[in-house]
Amino acid sequence: MKGAIYHIDIVVSNFSKSVRFYEGFLGWLGYREIFHEGEEAGWGIQGCNFWISQCKERFAQHGYHRKRVGVNHIAFHADSRKTVDQFYKEYLQPKNIPVLYGGPKEYPGYSKGYYSVYFEDPDRIKLELAHVPSFRGFEEANC
Repeated sequence: MKGAIYHIDIVVSNFSKSVRFYEGFLGWLGYREIFHEGEEAGWGIQGCNFWISQCKERFAQHGYHRKRVGVNHIAFHADSRKTVDQFYKEYLQPKNIPVLYGGPKEYPGYSKGYYSVYFEDPDRIKLELAHVPSFRGFEEANC
């Protein structure tokens, strides 16, 4: 491999609300906070960092929509189907985080054994926790 994702940086409409969301979500996955100053925060795991920063007011008027040009969603890899189910039951449901498409399920059209749950952050950015048996593993993956 000659390159891998080093970090992802998203812009949010309400920094404090998003910090609470992402520190809980990313903390559940095992990420650690690596930076938090002003209106910027970052968490890291295994060579990959996830950052958020406050949107400048002059750009906030249109908000986010995954069908516009830009990011459709961000997927995180789970080590097992059980982890996806635990995340749904232990994290998403108790926090009333909006879940899409009826909760965890298999998506055979994606690849054999693909199992995931889709949900939204406070800005309605679509996120996914997916178990993909053919994924090459955490040891080799950067992000």
